[in-house]
Amino acid sequence: MRMFVVMFLASILSIHAAQAVEPIVVLSYGDIRGNSSTQDEYGAHPMRMDPDAFQTHQVVEAETLGHIMAQYYAGSGLNMKFVELAILQVNPKAFVRGNPNFLFAGKTLHLPSVNQIKSLVTKEKSTTRSSSQNGNQNEIFFFGG
Repeated sequence: MRMFVVMFLASILSIHAAQAVEPIVVLSYGDIRGNSSTQDEYGAHPMRMDPDAFQTHQVVEAETLGHIMAQYYAGSGLNMKFVELAILQVNPKAFVRGNPNFLFAGKTLHLPSVNQIKSLVTKEKSTTRSSSQNGNQNEIFFFGG
């Protein structure tokens, strides 16, 4: 019986020793602070250059919302889930019961601009840049203690 326990412990130690000599992989990321290529990539997108620009799209048969989003929003740097939800919110009659997987062919989709998506996410009314520069913003200020 003692021999069995000793052999059992020896086998466990040998397994742990074998696992300890496995190589360790260390992943390192380059310094991207000095590299502005990712910022340039997103900044050159037409919707980033003009955040008020929107598009319209005529849905053809067998086209999916994913295809449309890839065509218009790929490379914009926007979160595609937010874009999908914004398109659903702006075009409720283009989808069967609000389901993004069931898109009616022949419908014209309004593809929202960056500012329109932002206003949907923050639940603010969409304003143009000129009105915000004039100081026509709704802001709450707290004074005192």
